Amino acid sequence: MLPVIAGVEGLVLTERERGLFSRLQPAGYILFTRNIADYELTRELTDELRRLTTGPDAPIIAIDQEGGRVVRTAEIGVPLPSAAALAQRGSSHLIRQAAYYNANCLHTLGVNTNFAPVLDLASPHANALPSRCWGSGTQEVITHAGVWNRATFGRGIMTCGKHFPGMGAAECDPHHDLPVLHGTRDAFLREAAMPFTALMPELPSLMIAHLLIPEIDAELPTSLSPALVQSFLRDQLGYEGVVFTDDLCMGAIAKRYTPAESASLAWLAGCDLPLVCHGAAEQLEAVAAAYAALPASVKEQVELRVERFRLHISSHPPMRFIEWNDYLKDVADFTSSVAEVTASPGSPVQNY
Repeated sequence: MLPVIAGVEGLVLTERERGLFSRLQPAGYILFTRNIADYELTRELTDELRRLTTGPDAPIIAIDQEGGRVVRTAEIGVPLPSAAALAQRGSSHLIRQAAYYNANCLHTLGVNTNFAPVLDLASPHANALPSRCWGSGTQEVITHAGVWNRATFGRGIMTCGKHFPGMGAAECDPHHDLPVLHGTRDAFLREAAMPFTALMPELPSLMIAHLLIPEIDAELPTSLSPALVQSFLRDQLGYEGVVFTDDLCMGAIAKRYTPAESASLAWLAGCDLPLVCHGAAEQLEAVAAAYAALPASVKEQVELRVERFRLHISSHPPMRFIEWNDYLKDVADFTSSVAEVTASPGSPVQNY
């Protein structure tokens, strides 16, 4: 197994991807809008990814399916309200409904992991987060995201709190460049990281933001920093779940490192599953070589945590809808009942 989450380029696998995935055995894959144009075709794709995986445990098949402007299934008739729109209504019942419809869609498509909920605190900055946050205060984020997380996980979809340690105050979009934030560990614990620490016991995974926090690590981005991941998240906060990086192909990282270099640094920092979302077929050989060169003690811990995560996935096989058209009507009715909020400025994240 290669502990990485790989992007898939199209609606069906290429022969090159089939051979590469069969040989290198990525721990999982991530789907984007480019992979989803038809319910049945998407399910055929995820079924094939499962067939390519050897061993007893199912692969991670992940997606960014938050709702609002970050929803990958709109083309097949499954739009969903954003976190901000649901939070504005303040109804736990509506949040559970949204999670239910979302999880059922993902289960049917063969997706088992959702990179959500967003636990960042909302701010007015142009940092890719407008409309994606559950609120600007720690308690409202904890309350609303907690309801959504428990409802989603209860439907058999693995969840992921993002973007630790909190990037709401970032003044630029990490898809373009590396944001710089200032603050000590204690300062983050008092506010930005509070939703993460509060919900940590019920989150099977976390995603690390691409930030530079000079007071914690003046050299390395948070996603590649042992001071942030190993020392702060794992040792100080005691988090034992799987840790994903955000996409290593984002400008914040790709302008400074190759995917093989950044993946290696991420594993050494205490992360388990770096994301290579774009051009994975060109990068995985080098990433695999970088993983092979790591100390055995690092690989042992990574593989233990990933195996534990995938074991849970294997206990929830994908399901099929008999009445898909009825489901689409119910989703459309529900989504139209929740007024969407304005989200500006735009970000590349909404177009993937």
